Amino acid sequence: MRTLYLILTKHKDIFALIISIILSLMMLVNSNSDNIRLLRSKANRIFAYLYSPITWVRTMTLIEEEASLLREKNLQLSFQLESMRYLLDDNSRLEQLLSFKRESNLNIYPARVINMGASPHLSSSLSIDIGSESGVSINDPIITPNGIIGKTVIVGKNESIVQLINDVTFRLSVRIKPSGSTGILRWLDKDLFLIKEVQKNSNVEVGNHVVSSGFSDIFPSDLPVGKIVKITEERGRFQKSVIVKINENIGSIMNLFVIVDK
Repeated sequence: MRTLYLILTKHKDIFALIISIILSLMMLVNSNSDNIRLLRSKANRIFAYLYSPITWVRTMTLIEEEASLLREKNLQLSFQLESMRYLLDDNSRLEQLLSFKRESNLNIYPARVINMGASPHLSSSLSIDIGSESGVSINDPIITPNGIIGKTVIVGKNESIVQLINDVTFRLSVRIKPSGSTGILRWLDKDLFLIKEVQKNSNVEVGNHVVSSGFSDIFPSDLPVGKIVKITEERGRFQKSVIVKINENIGSIMNLFVIVDK
């Protein structure tokens, strides 16, 4: 108690000042006179002015946090939308495959692509997830609902390698409808193919459909291949060159069919 008394005595001026300030503030807060209200208003304006930078910084911080959250949410929604589009496209492809299998008169077996460029000995190939256990053998035709895409060249127990139609050594005997002209189809560039053995007097036009001729021991007749996009004739030659664009996009193939027991 004596210690407290000594402290108060020693610092009485400071304690008196603090008490005076507290009492003055209480009088300012509780007083309703015009001068006090005016003083209070000016003090509020000064305080608001001094505090405005802090308010601006806090506001910008909140805006940046909200913007970051919105960007993150937008990215998540973009991923979800892309995933939904992929699933929709995948569902459409599967429906097309099921419809083709139901309507086809061929003995076909569904397969899934598991690897592109599967063989170092071929310029264009892929591997599929079925083999001899499913009845697949060498030189079985590979098709999609859009048409021919290749043939099996190596067959394992549960996996097979397919030589694609755009391999540089692939050849396919084809017929042009409705004229019935025939020739040998080979890859030219990208999704374009060339038929060179077409007679010059053949009645073929741009837009005519190209199908398998049936002359091959591998491919049945009338399997779709593509459509004529260009015809060129050379002087002094009895044949003309026909440029064909195939129906299928080779690079996007995920599911296909193998024709077994032709």
